[in-house]
Amino acid sequence: MRIGVVGHARDKLTPETEHKAREIIRGILLAAEKPVVAVSGHSPLGGVDLILEEVALELGIPTDIKAPKDHSWDGEYGFKARNLDIARDSDEVHVIVVKEYPPGYTGRRFASCYHCAKMPGNDPKSHCKSGACFTAMQAKRMGKRAIWHIIE
Repeated sequence: MRIGVVGHARDKLTPETEHKAREIIRGILLAAEKPVVAVSGHSPLGGVDLILEEVALELGIPTDIKAPKDHSWDGEYGFKARNLDIARDSDEVHVIVVKEYPPGYTGRRFASCYHCAKMPGNDPKSHCKSGACFTAMQAKRMGKRAIWHIIE
């Protein structure tokens, strides 16, 4: 089973939510149908992607890392192409996001997740906006399972 795990960058995580994300990822990988390959987007901003890689290494689970070559959306193998590859190369995609922006967060803020607003059945106000939801939306369009884990 090829498990894609995507989610927030480090700046949207507190030590507490990072710990919860680590627990969620460990549970996902341990419960997955064997053999397992963990598919990561290797975000240059850290966060869920790198936590996945660390947990997979601890558990002895191989990884398929889709590191962007260009740190822009539409660049040559930028974030969009990387996210589409994660969706295509995963049997299922797990999205790990936080419900609210952490105290002191200085990045861009959105009232809701505009990716989830485009998906019937998803609550765009249930979590902070994340490009991870774009990846899951693409996986769903490909007929694959997408699961959200929203950290309170």
